[in-house]
Amino acid sequence: MHGKQSREFAYADVISFQQSGAGGYGDPFERNPEAVLEDVLDDYVSIEAAREQYGVVLVGTGGDLQIDAAATAALRGRRR
Repeated sequence: MHGKQSREFAYADVISFQQSGAGGYGDPFERNPEAVLEDVLDDYVSIEAAREQYGVVLVGTGGDLQIDAAATAALRGRRR
């Protein structure tokens, strides 16, 4: 259903509301790179978003992704 749509429900119907995620808390460049990697592996964040939004550089493919610690430190240092 669209967010502005109205409709009647029957007694005992189950209604589920799903909202988009929150904006988060704190500086994304302070987020633990391991946590960002887990978000990528769980398909919450893309590899590109990890780099652009969190300053975490990942190398590899699929389940073999790893954090490039030197590149991450350099990127985070330049972006501050």
